[in-house]
Amino acid sequence: MISNKNQKGFANLVILVVSLAVASMFIMHWQQRSKILRIQSVVTPFYQQLQYISQQIDGFQIDKIAEGWPPSSAAVFPNSFAELQPAYLPLCSTTDNNLGKCRKPEQTPWGTSMSFTKINSPVPPSVTPRYRILIQVPFPNATNDATRIEHQIYLETLGRFPGSEFNEATNSLSIWIERIDSGLQQEALVKRSGDDSTLTGDWDVGGNFAITNAKDVTVRNSDGSQRSLAAGAIAMVAKHNQRIDKHKCPIGLTPAIITGIKGIFNTTLIPIAFSNVSSSRSYSVSSSTYWTVKLDYWAEVQGVVTLLHDGEVNVELICQP
Repeated sequence: MISNKNQKGFANLVILVVSLAVASMFIMHWQQRSKILRIQSVVTPFYQQLQYISQQIDGFQIDKIAEGWPPSSAAVFPNSFAELQPAYLPLCSTTDNNLGKCRKPEQTPWGTSMSFTKINSPVPPSVTPRYRILIQVPFPNATNDATRIEHQIYLETLGRFPGSEFNEATNSLSIWIERIDSGLQQEALVKRSGDDSTLTGDWDVGGNFAITNAKDVTVRNSDGSQRSLAAGAIAMVAKHNQRIDKHKCPIGLTPAIITGIKGIFNTTLIPIAFSNVSSSRSYSVSSSTYWTVKLDYWAEVQGVVTLLHDGEVNVELICQP
């Protein structure tokens, strides 16, 4: 018969064995989890690096299209990582790279180098050019359980990159960077919505195109106010010696006035008819901030040739070079 003392000892031994097994499993799980987190801490910044490279290639395209290159031209894509430096990607010298101060754009965290190729894949059935960039990321070899786990994590993370495809034969990930879409092409020139879009230079349509169906076009005056071209020139009717304030014009243009006789008739004399009107003219006298409209003509009043100013003058305000 087993004593109570022996039973307690056996129970304690079982509890100890179970506890050690659980602790061992926990340690193994923790080690596995720590390894995965360590690998992810390396591959996540690399994924972000690839995103940054893709964004900078888009920026290169936008700038080239803004310079006037057609979106289908080979010139809108860079030829290498080097062509993106230093304007689009940071420059890392070999010396600084060897000292660990920086990483070259083509370097991977596991010591290999990515390739950069510009490829023309014409759109069938025509031969319309379709250039795009192929970046190939060589993966480390999976030779044992540890490296296979590492390889799988790299593939699971980087395989989510848009336009990527894993090639098992070459053990590399191909990343395609396509031509920017039409929306970005429009943004490179002027946004179609008109929101937050400021031209950085003159907009030249080449003399072969027109701007149609516009409700209005306004230009900015020198004082910041707007001038509507849809409203045309400012027109009014004035009388002799009437002052007209000088209007504002865009930078590079100056305000000007055009006058023309609308009608000649007696408005100030006693109601006595005049006749034989001759030598009539309308004009303006300029001052610093206004013009004075003038109307002169000669007519016979009770048989006497007299200089008169009665009548109305058409006035048009324009901006001229």
